Amino acid sequence: MASDLNAKLSRAFLEALQAAPDADIAAIVRCDRLEPDHEAEAEAAGLVIRRRLRFVRGLAVQGRAADLLGLASASWVVRIEPDQPVHTLH
Repeated sequence: MASDLNAKLSRAFLEALQAAPDADIAAIVRCDRLEPDHEAEAEAAGLVIRRRLRFVRGLAVQGRAADLLGLASASWVVRIEPDQPVHTLH
């Protein structure tokens, strides 16, 4: 399981999630493909889906760090990253 987590989360993000399992986290869950079953599984894990990101095949989710770590073991999860603000270039 540890190697699975290391493949799906950056070391810094993994350590942050493990250090504060009850923290409320916004994240992007990148999927092998977007399927209704995947969305249902994320919601069943306790996460709230904020947006569906069809262009990058991902879900913007909000929830407990521990719930994100639990979802990382799902076979359809490719990567989990912190959801960060996007800025346009001027």
